[in-house]
Amino acid sequence: MQRPAHSPFRDGFAALWHEPVLFAAELAWRWCFGLAAWGLAIISLALFLDSLKISASDEILFGTLQPYLQLGVVRHIFHGSLFRFLGEQTVLLLGLTLLWAFAATAGRAATLRRLVAMFSADEEPRTMSWQFAPIFVLNLLRAMWTQISLMAVTISFVVGILMAQQQRAPLAALWLGFGIGLSWTFGIVLNWFLGLAPLFCIRNSAGAAEALTQSVDFSSRQAGRLFGLGIAFGVLRLVWAGSMFLVLFAPFRLAQHVGRGWSALLMAIVALVYFAGADFLCLARLGAYVALAEDDAHLQIHEQDLAEPPSLTDGTTAIAPA
Repeated sequence: MQRPAHSPFRDGFAALWHEPVLFAAELAWRWCFGLAAWGLAIISLALFLDSLKISASDEILFGTLQPYLQLGVVRHIFHGSLFRFLGEQTVLLLGLTLLWAFAATAGRAATLRRLVAMFSADEEPRTMSWQFAPIFVLNLLRAMWTQISLMAVTISFVVGILMAQQQRAPLAALWLGFGIGLSWTFGIVLNWFLGLAPLFCIRNSAGAAEALTQSVDFSSRQAGRLFGLGIAFGVLRLVWAGSMFLVLFAPFRLAQHVGRGWSALLMAIVALVYFAGADFLCLARLGAYVALAEDDAHLQIHEQDLAEPPSLTDGTTAIAPA
């Protein structure tokens, strides 16, 4: 029997309304990683700046407030430390990539297990494993591919600017238009499939490669409904971002009454509210995908039942008349 149609968009929000702890868990792993990343970045930058040596003559020249002399002082201070700085930031980036993969694996596995259990229509609860290893591989690939695509976009932009400065307009247009567009498109598409694949790791106990294949097949079958969900949640995200952007600058009007420190604190609170709302919409969209995946599975079962010929009571297969 075919499952009645549901609205995945509504089901995604209903799941969070029914289980508020899912939103708390999402905020926990996302914000803990964010605080750790910012802390490590600030400590790394502080240690690098502390290792720089500034002589008395550098302080005197820098105090002249002459731009040419100050530029020479900055070059002298940072001379020979560029490669060390790049090496430190490379190590920091690799560490943050691994940290994000671990945090995202733990958080996503926990939320997906609960969402899949909530939307499952099976009479008997299915046994679901945590699938840490395949989800970690997918998250690691997702992070690495995002970095590669951003690097490709940056290289295309720099090369395009250089070509433009050399009065080579066709090559500049090729790098700035085709290069950036192609890198951005491939980055978004593969990031989409890698982000959706953990759902099938939890739901179908699939490995990383199999889950990625299932996410591609699912997206091809439900392309229209997925596109509609993307538009709906994209509009909500834009409305939320626009509203918070207007509220973010409201404390400026209070600066003359409450002081700059309090205005900065209010702006920080508004920014945190925006991030919390963005995480809420992200989790609601994930719930909508889980609901849509359940509908898709029941639709496949129904189509298979229709494709199979009916069986007689003695086990033989009935043959339809010509």
